[in-house]
Amino acid sequence: MVQIDFFDKDIVSTLLPVITLEPDKVCFLIDKRNLTWRDSQNVSDAISKRLPGTEVEFYPVTVDDLSDIRENLERLIDAYGEDVEYIDLTGGSELMSACGYKAAQDHNIKAIYIDVKRENALDVESGQVIKKVNHLTLDDCLTAIGAKRLRESRELPPEEEFDDVIAVCEVIFDNMPDWQKLCQHIANRVSQTNGMEVEVPINISKTKKGLSAIEDAFEDYGFWTRIDNNENGSERVYRFTDKRRRGYITTFGIWLEFYIYIKALEVYDEAEVGVVIDWYEGDNVDTEDNEIDVMVMKRSVPIFISCKMRKPVSGDLYEVGFMASRLAGASAKGIIATTYPVKEYGTSPKRMYQRMKKLKIGLIEAESFRTNAPAEVFNYAIQMTD
Repeated sequence: MVQIDFFDKDIVSTLLPVITLEPDKVCFLIDKRNLTWRDSQNVSDAISKRLPGTEVEFYPVTVDDLSDIRENLERLIDAYGEDVEYIDLTGGSELMSACGYKAAQDHNIKAIYIDVKRENALDVESGQVIKKVNHLTLDDCLTAIGAKRLRESRELPPEEEFDDVIAVCEVIFDNMPDWQKLCQHIANRVSQTNGMEVEVPINISKTKKGLSAIEDAFEDYGFWTRIDNNENGSERVYRFTDKRRRGYITTFGIWLEFYIYIKALEVYDEAEVGVVIDWYEGDNVDTEDNEIDVMVMKRSVPIFISCKMRKPVSGDLYEVGFMASRLAGASAKGIIATTYPVKEYGTSPKRMYQRMKKLKIGLIEAESFRTNAPAEVFNYAIQMTD
């Protein structure tokens, strides 16, 4: 069975029809001006990993040239004859869809459309459901957008440590100024010695109560142990439990990423931390690597979450919105997670919140997980993007 599709920058529109209908061969008509080997190879790899028996071919066309689109469609239909079972109208330009629908009528081929929200593959002519969609996985999406995981620098905590990590995170979030000073001090010391021990001066912060709370949390939950017995000294000495936990303690923002990641796993089947996209070779835009802090999938829709251990600024909104749409198209969602209470304090954060709603950027305030179930927090953020 052969399926004709129209290549789209919207990863969901490109992949979902193929993954759902599982053709023996899929033929993509693709805009020749935007065709890059890298884009096509990424999509081909994603399909091959999921459907190893499906052949993938690409046919460049001029998307604003009606004759060129029709000629290529006719050529494909002539070449594969009765083996062409579907022409998918989910992705591509309006002109592509119009030509595809006309070709389907002329040759008695079934025109289909994927209703992502209702999770159905539909017969365009009758409106009848052909099949429920086979949902995309996080790996499908990451492969299709050419992502690489930073697992070496983002070694995730094992599941049995999740509760400990959450507890430490919440202590850190309650004492952010002290954490900023403490982390900077520890990171500087460790970078000089690369050792497994660190001294912490007791006067590193004006808020000694907050500083002690963070140090005690690291000790109580097994991230380091205190090794000096001088209670009245000017500094305390700690030994890291292992290199992995040392890496956590020396990385300022990783705690919010882990916090969101662990909470996301209570709601979604899959989540990733520290995903990097290399765009430099892909489209010659003057930017090389762009990191996605946390990424999840909800019913085939990719959700990109940018984590900010500070008050968000306008540039953060445009960055996450731009990244989501550029990577995965109109279906993607962009969310900002922050330790700052954006909705509650001051006129400036309130304006920020209104701007986020206007730009359809979701908001997650870390504090909200303490009073609401994770599903409620994520659903609220996603609703802001609709």
